Amino acid sequence: MSIVKSLYQKNKNFIGYFIAALGGVIVQYLIGTTLLVNHLRWDTVNAFWVGYIVSIPVGFLLTKLLAFNARRSGQTTREIIKYLITIIISGCITVYGADASIRLLMKWIGPDEITLPIVNYTFRPAGTLGHFMGMGFSFIFNFIVHKRFTFHETGLWQKFLKALGTKN
Repeated sequence: MSIVKSLYQKNKNFIGYFIAALGGVIVQYLIGTTLLVNHLRWDTVNAFWVGYIVSIPVGFLLTKLLAFNARRSGQTTREIIKYLITIIISGCITVYGADASIRLLMKWIGPDEITLPIVNYTFRPAGTLGHFMGMGFSFIFNFIVHKRFTFHETGLWQKFLKALGTKN
């Protein structure tokens, strides 16, 4: 077996989740930072929340398709509920982690703006880096929780249904 194939086999959940998360990151960044903060001048916390919320379906669908062997689990309703529980915490990590990171980076590197010459796009490195830091903290949390809880049979769902007095 080649080294590349061996590495892929050992890390396919991480690689699949990384690709899925990248889709969510792109949506979050385009909506939260590019559109709402840079063009419409929203405050970062509200803009990041909107970007995060818009990215939720993208993240779920890509994670379901690409990571944790969840494509044909037959447990989509259960996974959606567990996913929604997880993303509440993850959203706080993303938004408030990004906000704290931006504040810290503004002190370290300042609020200077840079313009990309070819596309004439102006941005603040502290804002962009801070947003990606918040999303990075959230990525780590999500990978662990989705692997161990959301897309994993834990028995909690059956206990929940039993407590409600319903059948699976």
